[in-house]
Amino acid sequence: MNLLKTIILSATLVAAFTTRTTRAGATPLEWISLSNIRPGQLTIGVAEARIRAAALEAMTEQERREYLEEHPISIALGPKGRVHLVDGHHVSYALLELESRGVMAAKAPAKIWGDLSKSTESEFWETMQNRNWVYLFDEKGAPVKPGDLPQHLKELRDDRQRSLAWLLREEDCYKNLDHPFQEFAWAQFLRTLVPVPDNRAESFRSALLAAKKLAHEAAAAGLPGYKKTHKPRVHTEISDKIERRISTL
Repeated sequence: MNLLKTIILSATLVAAFTTRTTRAGATPLEWISLSNIRPGQLTIGVAEARIRAAALEAMTEQERREYLEEHPISIALGPKGRVHLVDGHHVSYALLELESRGVMAAKAPAKIWGDLSKSTESEFWETMQNRNWVYLFDEKGAPVKPGDLPQHLKELRDDRQRSLAWLLREEDCYKNLDHPFQEFAWAQFLRTLVPVPDNRAESFRSALLAAKKLAHEAAAAGLPGYKKTHKPRVHTEISDKIERRISTL
């Protein structure tokens, strides 16, 4: 795919997700188990989830609890008693990984964004799409159907450009907006321009430096959070904060 097609496809994804409807006054629930929660997307950045898992593991039990309570996941209640994850896929995946290592139970505080439990299947998915509570694209940016979504978080596919887009945002190369699926839009822009062959630290170091050179170019101007200007030496250096995160891979 050439650069022009990449830009057009990225712009299409941005236009498709310009607003996300949230439930006004949604309040935290009791902590819920993540064992049977249904993902609202097909992919995540596994490297990002692993970095998050390392950060959570380094915290004390009290610190983890306080962090998770300050960053609750968001859910929608669906037909047949199913619970669908709207926001918080990476931290949820990280918590499942920590549970597999015996660090802590895979539970998280949640906010209900919508109770759609009385909807039919078709009504449920129509509402989920209209509210931008589901992301129906695969790791190559191709559209998928609701039936293609996995039934368990551990079945999510790896989108390495999604991890790269998150690192790029954490390096302050674009603004962190309250924009649905912002990092996926940047991931799609980077997909054919910056390869990430695997989830090794060195692969992400090289890819992040390459991505920094593209983030402020005119080709990225239509992406959510785009910054025309950048900090000095942003193209040639990785901050100490991000280097510490990458080194956990």
